[in-house]
Amino acid sequence: METSRFKPFLLGLGICAIAIGVTSAMIALKPEAEEEEAIKTPLVVRTADADLKEQTVFASFQGEVRAKTNIELVTQVAGKVTSVSSKFVEGGEFKAGETLLQIDDADYQVALKSAEASVAAAKVDVDIELATAKSNIDQWTRLQNRPISEANPLLLNKPQIDRATARLNAAKAELSAAKLNYDRTKISAPFDGRIMSKSAELGQFLSRGSSIGRVFATDAMEVRIPMTDVQIDELGLTLGYSADAQDGNDLGATVTTLFGSEQRVWQGKVKGVDASVDSQTRLLFATIVVENPFGVIDSSALPLVPGMFVDVQLASPRKLSGLEIPRTALRNGSQVYVYQDQALRLKPVKPIYTSADRVIVSFNDQSQLAVGDRVIVSPVPGAYDGMPVKLPQEMNASAQPANVDAIDTEAERDAQQEEAGPDEIKESSQSVVPEVSGQERESLAADPQQARA
Repeated sequence: METSRFKPFLLGLGICAIAIGVTSAMIALKPEAEEEEAIKTPLVVRTADADLKEQTVFASFQGEVRAKTNIELVTQVAGKVTSVSSKFVEGGEFKAGETLLQIDDADYQVALKSAEASVAAAKVDVDIELATAKSNIDQWTRLQNRPISEANPLLLNKPQIDRATARLNAAKAELSAAKLNYDRTKISAPFDGRIMSKSAELGQFLSRGSSIGRVFATDAMEVRIPMTDVQIDELGLTLGYSADAQDGNDLGATVTTLFGSEQRVWQGKVKGVDASVDSQTRLLFATIVVENPFGVIDSSALPLVPGMFVDVQLASPRKLSGLEIPRTALRNGSQVYVYQDQALRLKPVKPIYTSADRVIVSFNDQSQLAVGDRVIVSPVPGAYDGMPVKLPQEMNASAQPANVDAIDTEAERDAQQEEAGPDEIKESSQSVVPEVSGQERESLAADPQQARA
């Protein structure tokens, strides 16, 4: 009775024991996994030699053209505009002293005639007083037996002569002012130039000090360019540089712009460098001068005019000496990858000049790069010191890729995947579908299990 009561318990205990024994046997008889050593093919890279060269430093800037002389014409007398020159239009060309606008001069002619009459009357008064003085001196000489120095000045008419002379001088001053006002009715500029804008028309009444327009001189144009302290040092310039103090050793400048579909070029020089730093941008400004930009104008030439955006290229008078490498070889601004004995080596460098495609690094203790070193110019994802790399010519014919461009493309793709997130990598991997030939497609159809695999 009691044995049948414990029979289910004993049965379950036996089943558990059998399961444990079978599991232990399976674990004991499990085949050991063979460890497969991962072999990574060395990355194929392209290199270029580091050469010691002397390079003329060129620096490129951008700026806006402005006139060297740019003034606003204002009236110095009041009146109605009675005449306007045909050249007084936007863009019109004029000569120095040429009348651009005429103000009604009738009132100023009257004032001029009146001043001339006052001068004539004052001259008569002076002549009268001088004649009177001469008569008084003759009378004193005949009647008095004393020297003329003892005579009373009033008797000799000296105060009267001084008063008449002062009135004559005042009349002459009024005449000069009347002539000046009369001449000011003809408005002109003191230089050859062009009209930039105008604000007066025929028949308009202008008060004194009214603006009639803005003009600029055509003898020279200026371009203000911003520069950093590094660029100023590379070009051999200094703060407060002035071309007038260089005794003819001017630093030349090439000014270019793309007008339409053609490149236009003008030659200029550096006039000077500001002696102060801009407080907002922390930059320094230099002034480029182009002389006679309107000198030769024909159907194919283009004048350099205010408001035009241009590119300015300056060349240093001295040459920089250093190791020249391609721009793509510079990493992180101060490092290069060097190929040595099928391995990548990291070397710090100090660039002293950088252009669009080349870099010059210093050849001294601040740079570990040596002449003849083979710098790597192709992309290297995950680079580290001692990384195994190979050149295209070192690869076997069987292992060598079809071309180096394919290597660069694969390296660039690896670099992009390192920078991309896991989601982007997953999405890109799912989009890859392998191509299957017709014969393989038939074999897969015959064996569904192989197709699933």
